[in-house]
Amino acid sequence: MIRNTEINERLLALADSDCKAFNEKIIPTGYEVRGIRMPALKKLAKELAADPGVEVYLQNSDLTTYEHILLYGLVLGHLKKVPLEMIFRYLDPLILKFDNWAHVDTIISSLKVFKKYPDEVMRHFLPLKMHEGEFTKRVFVIVLMDYFMDETHIDATLQHFTEVPQGQYYTDMAIAWALSYGLIKFYDKTLPFLKQKSFSKFVHNKAIQKARESFRISPEIKGQLNGMKI
Repeated sequence: MIRNTEINERLLALADSDCKAFNEKIIPTGYEVRGIRMPALKKLAKELAADPGVEVYLQNSDLTTYEHILLYGLVLGHLKKVPLEMIFRYLDPLILKFDNWAHVDTIISSLKVFKKYPDEVMRHFLPLKMHEGEFTKRVFVIVLMDYFMDETHIDATLQHFTEVPQGQYYTDMAIAWALSYGLIKFYDKTLPFLKQKSFSKFVHNKAIQKARESFRISPEIKGQLNGMKI
């Protein structure tokens, strides 16, 4: 059986003061940061996910530090051959604990199983589009960016981005990041949304900035985008 005391001991043993100082500098969070490097955290998550007692861990986990929340989400990402509903059951309350961009981006990107069930995933996360929480809306945007920016879904995805309420920094940054990815991968489809000024000045200009920083966009297109800044 997986015991919280044992997991806490493992996490404490993995703590690194340099990593702690770095993470505290770049990740604004109200949780205690212990400073555990991501490869070590992912390795532990994979081990826990393969344990027969993993659901006992999911039901009784200690989620009091930044790393505990990351570990829990990464364990969900490593689960094999479990119903999608089980992932949702444990992920939904976890999402409400997110208070920083790293929780959102790291955990959502680890849930590769979402690729197999686009209709179910979209239906499940759609209510977050209009949620009042800054990081819950970011979850919706990152889900779309990670799993719905393909030929099949790009038109609907771009439209969803225009409908997410703007004005909260980490939501806006996620939209801008996703739009920059759209400019890189689906330039002809994404550009009209910028021409129509579908987003706030901040999101619009930040998306252009991020796209122009990419080596996958030609100098000619970068010049065109630069001329579109508000």
